Amino acid sequence: MKNKQASSRKRIKTIAKISAYIALGVTLNLLETFLVPLGLVVPMPGARIGLANVVTLVLLVTEGPRMLWGVTGGRIVLAALLTGTLFSVSFALSVGGSIAALVVMGLLWRYLPRVFSLSGISVFGAVAHNCGQLFTLYLLIPGTRVYYLLPWALLLALPSGWLTAYLAQRIIDRRPWEEEGGNNHGRT
Repeated sequence: MKNKQASSRKRIKTIAKISAYIALGVTLNLLETFLVPLGLVVPMPGARIGLANVVTLVLLVTEGPRMLWGVTGGRIVLAALLTGTLFSVSFALSVGGSIAALVVMGLLWRYLPRVFSLSGISVFGAVAHNCGQLFTLYLLIPGTRVYYLLPWALLLALPSGWLTAYLAQRIIDRRPWEEEGGNNHGRT
C-alpha cells in the first residue's frame, strides 16, 4: 500500500511539474507575442527573442528528454490554441523550429557538455530553431527565397540565444523547486 501511495505522489508531483512548466512557457510565449513586437524593430517577419525557450533550457538541464519534448509540445499546442494559430503556417514554423532546436541542443548537452556552455548550447539551439523554421517555410511554400532571411536569422540567434541561456542559468542556479536529495537529471 505504501508503494502505491508513493507512486501516486510521484505521478502527481510529475504532473504538477509538467503543468507548471507548460504554464510558464505559454505565459512567456504570450507575453512576447503581445507585448514585445520585435518584428517591428528587426527587418525579419515574425522575429522573436524566444523567451519561452528559457523553460526549454531549464528542462534540458534539470529533467529528462521525455519531459523536455512533452512540455515543449504541450507549450506549442496550447500557445497556438490561445492565439488562434493552431495548424497555421506559424504553427508549422514553430513545430519545425522546435524540433530542430531540441535535437541540436539535446545532442550537444548529451555528447559535448564540456565543450559548450549553456550559452553556447542555447545559441546553437537558436540557430537550429531559425534554420528549422526557414526550412519548414521552404517546404510549405516551395520556390520562396527564404535564404535571404538566413543572415538575419543567424544574427538574431546570437543575442536571443545568449539572453535565454542567461535567464535559464539564473533559474537553474536558484532551483527553487529542488528538494534535498531531489531528482536532477542534469549535470550542473
